[in-house]
Amino acid sequence: MQPSSSSSSSAHPPDHPGAKPPAPPAPAMGYPANPSPNGNPAPAAAYFAAAAPPPSAAGPPNGTAAFGVAYPYPAPPHHPPPPHHPYPYPPPPPHHHHHYAPHPPPPTCLRRLLAAVVGAFLLLGAATFIVWLLLRPRAPAFSLTSLALSGVAYSPSNSSLSATFDAALLAANPNAKLSVTYFSPLASVSFAPSSPIAVASLAPFSQGPGNTTTLAFRLVVDDAYVGPDDAAPLRSGGGGGAVGVQVRLMAVAVFDRGGWRTRRRVMRVMCDGVQVVFRGKNSTEAAFSGPPRRCDVVL
Repeated sequence: MQPSSSSSSSAHPPDHPGAKPPAPPAPAMGYPANPSPNGNPAPAAAYFAAAAPPPSAAGPPNGTAAFGVAYPYPAPPHHPPPPHHPYPYPPPPPHHHHHYAPHPPPPTCLRRLLAAVVGAFLLLGAATFIVWLLLRPRAPAFSLTSLALSGVAYSPSNSSLSATFDAALLAANPNAKLSVTYFSPLASVSFAPSSPIAVASLAPFSQGPGNTTTLAFRLVVDDAYVGPDDAAPLRSGGGGGAVGVQVRLMAVAVFDRGGWRTRRRVMRVMCDGVQVVFRGKNSTEAAFSGPPRRCDVVL
């Protein structure tokens, strides 16, 4: 069966030897349709409109050229720019607070017991502070009333000294409402500023409010080493010169009034720079002469 001539003429336009070829379709949406100079197909980036319909036999109206028709296409999706961070690393993830169930309150009896204990401590501390303000313990006062040196025997060959020191301290309690007790008294004597050359333990004693007590003691030196500088006044009986002596006392003092008592405190009594004068040349005795010498007390 042969196809009809009408169908052939409608599918393929008749050939006209003198007619110009139709212009290429116009580019869609402003993209240029630049043909490749070497005759290759146009690049994939150029988009063309759909092909124009075939010209009719009568030709375009009014002698105008046929142009392609452009059809719109969807624009590429818009992607927002990435967020700007002041640091080269992303921000830390948000902190999520975990909410835990609160602990149940302690029983009422336990809270009352704790409150009672705290209140008792506060009352005790307040009472102690008030008593301390009312009584206000004051340190005792000590003075050296006498100091005698006898039986002095110094050996230059081995720098040893043998002698006897007799000292007396006057202790005064300035507190009008407090008594003071001295535990473990320890007396010592030395040539300034060397180490003690004789130490003796004394018996404990007490003083009532406003009391004054004389504390006498003896210190025996038996072949104690004495340096050359300290031994210079002792050679040949001192030659009528003087030698500096240090007398010290250390004890544990406790103040009390009735049932109230302070804590134990270490007390130090220092009578430094006491000058004892030899009675004459080749004398083995020396003594401190003058009014009582006030001693320093550290409590």
